[in-house]
Amino acid sequence: MNILDFVILAMLALFVMGGVYKGFMHTALDILCYMICIAFAFIMMPIIALRVEQNESFINNMLYYTEGSENIYDVEYSMKNISEISNAELEEIYSRSEVAFPMDERIRSNVANAVFDKSNISTLGDYFNQTMVLVTINIMVFLLLFIALRAVLAFAIGWWNYASPFPVLKKFELPAAIGTGFIHGILAIFLFFMICPIVLTVLPFDMISDLVENSKLAHFFYYSNFLLALTPGV
Repeated sequence: MNILDFVILAMLALFVMGGVYKGFMHTALDILCYMICIAFAFIMMPIIALRVEQNESFINNMLYYTEGSENIYDVEYSMKNISEISNAELEEIYSRSEVAFPMDERIRSNVANAVFDKSNISTLGDYFNQTMVLVTINIMVFLLLFIALRAVLAFAIGWWNYASPFPVLKKFELPAAIGTGFIHGILAIFLFFMICPIVLTVLPFDMISDLVENSKLAHFFYYSNFLLALTPGV
């Protein structure tokens, strides 16, 4: 265990205590709000992300910070058309690159399906660049949409509870509140770890990646993150 494990455990403990303080009904509504916000963010993400992608200066800044093609060990491969590179060569390039999850998987998929052909993007370096920028934008847009709607719903739930306090279960209120608080914490930590690929890309320091790799809990919340798994690379 390292410091990240303790931070995650502390976060879970805080959410459990929050569940006990708020009660089962309030915390259950918070979980429902999370699910609504997640669905809303995934539905709206392609629309908003497309608008962001039309901002050329922003895209250029993202290209500068992500440096996708720098992950290709040989400059010659970076400048080659993807159709000119064999599958064996691609596999070696992927294995030697240090692209963060899920960007690595999206690059593989985009290259295999030549998804950017209509955009006149053909070289492997450009595929790395474009995919990493688009994944970053999608994550940022998702989180902003989630936070915006979550703030509105949190206010609505708070006002509802103030106007008409939520009922308390006659039996098993405490274990139910602890359980919902724990689930609430799990969802919140999955959301928190959505920024992990951006951090690992913009700040590619061994110390940061080692913290994640050597933490059992961080490894789970990052590599088993269903939200990142659903994040598109186009």
